[in-house]
Amino acid sequence: MRETAGGLYRSRLERELTEGARLFLSSLAEDEKILVEDIKCTMAHDLGLLEAGVIPPVQVARILRALAKLLTQAQKGSLKLTGPYEDVHELLEARVVQEAGMEAGGMMHAGRSRNDQVATDIRMAVREEILNVAEALLALVEELLTLSSKHLGTVMVLYTHGLPAQTSSFGHYLLSWADALTRDFERLIDCYRRVNLSPLGASAIAGSSFRLPRRLTARLLGFDGLVENSVDAITSRDFALETASTLAILHSNLSRVAEDLLLWSTEEFGYLEIADEYASPSSVMPQKKNPCTLELVRGRAGRAYGSLTQLLTIVKGLPTGYSRDLQETKPPLWASFNAVRGSLRILKGVFKTLKVNRRRMWQRAVEGFAAAPDLAERLTAECGISFRESHRLVGELVKRFAKEARSFRSLTTSDVERASLEVLARRTRVDGELISSALDPDRSLALRRSPGGPSPGEVRRMLRDRMARLNRLKASLSARRMRIEEADQQLMAAVKRQISSGRRGARGGSG
Repeated sequence: MRETAGGLYRSRLERELTEGARLFLSSLAEDEKILVEDIKCTMAHDLGLLEAGVIPPVQVARILRALAKLLTQAQKGSLKLTGPYEDVHELLEARVVQEAGMEAGGMMHAGRSRNDQVATDIRMAVREEILNVAEALLALVEELLTLSSKHLGTVMVLYTHGLPAQTSSFGHYLLSWADALTRDFERLIDCYRRVNLSPLGASAIAGSSFRLPRRLTARLLGFDGLVENSVDAITSRDFALETASTLAILHSNLSRVAEDLLLWSTEEFGYLEIADEYASPSSVMPQKKNPCTLELVRGRAGRAYGSLTQLLTIVKGLPTGYSRDLQETKPPLWASFNAVRGSLRILKGVFKTLKVNRRRMWQRAVEGFAAAPDLAERLTAECGISFRESHRLVGELVKRFAKEARSFRSLTTSDVERASLEVLARRTRVDGELISSALDPDRSLALRRSPGGPSPGEVRRMLRDRMARLNRLKASLSARRMRIEEADQQLMAAVKRQISSGRRGARGGSG
């Protein structure tokens, strides 16, 4: 069939689109992302039409043969989305009609609309992206757990309100982010369950008079079930909003991790050093080693947030049904995934090559007043005074030492006893061992054995639990990917069988 600028779908319209209108309407650029999905979706649909008795076997074989050629070209990257088409669907149908003829090719779209077609394609692409991001996320979590196991006793100060708060360990800190990112993984997989449902067969909005085997096509495409109501299947893009929201939450965590690393790698802190492979020089200042990759991780959170805002804005006032506005939901979705994937890759590399200045962390822990909470707890536990009294007493000591510019490590029993007389109106007797154990960050760390606390033994226990959980999550992720791969193999096997059967039927008919 000769290709015309009018396309296949303009029978109702008397005049062709202007070139400007066609370019304005066209989604070919963003449809690159769903090219393979659209071909496979069409294969499954036409196998469903065969099952429903809508298309005879010989015609289905011709359609599938043409689609199989297009799929090979698409997978090799040689199928270019160009020409006088509004979208990938029209382009592929025109190619099939060219290859198989109008009698066969003209049937490939029976019972289907571009509305259910594109919704199916997007869900297929989004589920693949979710699995890719989830895989990269688990790789980062594993890197954090591995690094955490090496720093169980690496003392560091943790901060609240931007000020030194309590001593902990770098391993304890890393484990906290492994836990937070695991929740991001769980949100992604929970979102995946709602993404991986098939709208195919809903047609334009109200289904088809053909008895389309929707559950069959869903299985062939690796879906876990149907978006059953045809109106819901066509209209809803909440799966896209949920996906973008989940990615935005994930990227907010990645941005905060990047900010910690940026802050702690400054000369003022000196806790960490980013490897040269993840740093940039200055064009004018030869001394500079700029952690630009981390700054971009932080900055690209804006892309994820912007994509979510864009999607919410697109759908907020749409009436029930399909509107062309929904075409605009694809670019922000792809942008969200691109931003998150890149940031995950960078952070994994940064943590893998990170240099940790244990000595500097320990020095900062002993120089300030981060041991004050430990001293207050020890006084309550061993000296028989209430915690509020010990809080007042230690607060007074910190105030005096700060004014006198004294190191808290020089605290003596007489300092405590004098202050207690003034603050509590009675002498609180303490021994030197209580003070030294409270002010020594290593010994203090070992005492912090409450569940989830930073003692090396408790962090070690949590690490064992997290590694076991990580292995379970990896296995569940592999199982999901395998189900899609098995469905894909079944689809392609059914396509090959039908093509082969059609060839035999054609030879029999000609004899």
